[in-house]
Amino acid sequence: MSPGAEMGIVLLGICALLVTTVFVGVRWREKTGGVGQVPPPAPEYARRITALGDEDYDLVLRGGAIVNGVSVTWPFASLLVSRDQIELRVKVLVPIRIARAEVTGVRRVRGLYSRGFKFRTESDRLDKVSFWPVGKAAKQLAELGWY
Repeated sequence: MSPGAEMGIVLLGICALLVTTVFVGVRWREKTGGVGQVPPPAPEYARRITALGDEDYDLVLRGGAIVNGVSVTWPFASLLVSRDQIELRVKVLVPIRIARAEVTGVRRVRGLYSRGFKFRTESDRLDKVSFWPVGKAAKQLAELGWY
């Protein structure tokens, strides 16, 4: 095989890899709404979410978060908790509000050095969202009805 043919095969492989990467990226954005974006809640849950001030929440946890490909560390994420809703604030993203009625459970996840939370829903809209609090927060969440 000539050196020109070998170079052509290498270029063809690189082009195929680039096309595949672009295709997967476009499909991923269509499915998830984009990097750092979370689909809105269903209308029946959206009606239950109210705009609360910081003082109206019962618990404020600081930590890190991963939201659909965007990862931030402490102190750039906070989880504000009340009995009826949670608001996840990440410095570079739009706040994510979650109604208690939408959540079917809170799942503990383990990292290399810490533990975090994922909120399960029937719609799976929060599958790519996790919060990593500083310190132990599971008991505090459970006391407010989030378990």
